[in-house]
Amino acid sequence: MNRRDFFKYSIAVGSVFALSPMLTSCAGVHRKSFYENHGGFTMPDLPEKTTRILSYAALSPSGHNTQPWIVKIKSPSEIIIQSDKTRWLPEVDPTNRETFLSLSAFAETLCLASHAVGFDAEISIIAEDLKDSDIFQVKLNEMPTKNERYLGFIKNRVTTRTDFDKKEIKTEQINEVLNIEPEHIEYFPLESNGGKWIAENLPEAVKQQSFNNDKQEELSHWLRFSKSEAKERGDGITAEALGLNWFARFVWYNFYSQKSAMEDSFRNRGIDTAREQVENCSGFVVLTSKDNSLDSIFDSGRLYQKIGLKLTELGIAHHTMSQLLEEEPWSSEIKSNLKIDQPVQFVIRIGYGEDSKPSIRRPVRSFVVS
Repeated sequence: MNRRDFFKYSIAVGSVFALSPMLTSCAGVHRKSFYENHGGFTMPDLPEKTTRILSYAALSPSGHNTQPWIVKIKSPSEIIIQSDKTRWLPEVDPTNRETFLSLSAFAETLCLASHAVGFDAEISIIAEDLKDSDIFQVKLNEMPTKNERYLGFIKNRVTTRTDFDKKEIKTEQINEVLNIEPEHIEYFPLESNGGKWIAENLPEAVKQQSFNNDKQEELSHWLRFSKSEAKERGDGITAEALGLNWFARFVWYNFYSQKSAMEDSFRNRGIDTAREQVENCSGFVVLTSKDNSLDSIFDSGRLYQKIGLKLTELGIAHHTMSQLLEEEPWSSEIKSNLKIDQPVQFVIRIGYGEDSKPSIRRPVRSFVVS
């Protein structure tokens, strides 16, 4: 859709809404309630507590909301976390680094949920390569429940893609974040040299990626322009997850398609949005790892989820923006420009602001195999 068509449809849509404010088509696509999405914790041949743990783990973050996990049940006390090849992103993530990070975040959420439900989760890396199918072995051992408050943070964590307030994050709150793992967490306020470099270069990385047809086409397959498809699949990026208002959601679901995502006007709007996002925040949290070994990437993925839950607890909105790590020359230059010695694994935009709607999720039954 070109800009002229967009405005033509916008005027028409605006007139329709003025006449019929109760149109059912303005209803949004939302994540089902925890109990609805997971069937009240009932799964054949799977203990209720295990199903409950997996229900929380399913709320973990992942790139493009691909949810690249499969859970293989070996026994009531042993599961294997597998990597779903049909959900990889070979264009923006050719090495599978980001997929492995997402699976590691899933493992961390599973571990926290296990503690709250009454199990210790012993997690071992069984993969030898980022592209292996079997990634983690998990053994569940009964123990007293602890840290049950994390269940609320897991359910409420959300990626917020709208603009944030520019005011500084409270020092005591930033310190709470940094103290989780000081050697692998850096904070760059927007007005710092590092913050300015990120804000200036991230839109350029988005621009380069957006005008790479293969990468944009890959993204388009995970944009949900159909409400029925979004509800059926339970994955990908919806208008609600993008934080669009009711009018923009109507246009999104009624006049956009995967083909629209390949048009210059759509790409340019995405670049403009990225520029607005980095100019409207408090700063950036950057996560690093000791090296690029499987163990270090695993630790970084787990740390990422810990950070997301801490920010949720503190009422700080956050949005992971990976383009600087996916595009050259920025991926090679980020360490020197931020004066960091270790590999950078995440760049997270943070600030005070209203949360978007949580991304949709697949039910447990869709990713569990025996």
